Amino acid sequence: MTKTVERTQKKDITIIAAIHDDVTQTKRKTIYADYFHAVVKELESFAERKINVVFAQGEPQSNMEYKGDVIEVAATRWSAVGAQLLEDMTKEGLETNELTKVLLVTNDKLNDTVLGIASTYGETQGGTYAIASLVSPEVIAHEIGHLLGAKHDDSEVHVKRRWASGLKLLEAWWLFGTWYEDIKTHTYMTPYSSSSTTYTFSPANRQNIKNYLANKD
Repeated sequence: MTKTVERTQKKDITIIAAIHDDVTQTKRKTIYADYFHAVVKELESFAERKINVVFAQGEPQSNMEYKGDVIEVAATRWSAVGAQLLEDMTKEGLETNELTKVLLVTNDKLNDTVLGIASTYGETQGGTYAIASLVSPEVIAHEIGHLLGAKHDDSEVHVKRRWASGLKLLEAWWLFGTWYEDIKTHTYMTPYSSSSTTYTFSPANRQNIKNYLANKD
């Protein structure tokens, strides 16, 4: 007797990226390459499914007010505006599912300290709507990570010690010798912006994302 094993079809992840009016034309020309390509490549390396990025423009999302000291106000506003955008694009023929995420991409921070925010159902429970600024390349990945179940506590900092020898200027004195410098790189999901990133999720956050996706297939 021959048995037929049916495999569960893995759903695509579709990211609707609504571009705010304050994003300059210069940034728009290379926005996918500069801000999305790395995280898409990283997700596809372990999520075992296709990652789609669909850009959207036009009001009301493109001119939505998102700045303010109370970031929850912007998050709530975007959840409502984003839900309408998702409904409209679905009616227009975009194939959507539980793994469709709606991201408002802004040029600036929400306030002096907040670069982005995601509305989730709880830690590792994921969500649908997020706001991410282009202040730093990893902000987009960070908020997408939240929507897919990744969390701050499972991020990692990698330290690599670099040795050098020769002359070094130290407080107006030239010294000859050997010294080292610790170079730190951060995985996605560290709770602060870093100028040096690995462009990957930590193993623990990869597993968090895989667990989240498994519950959606």
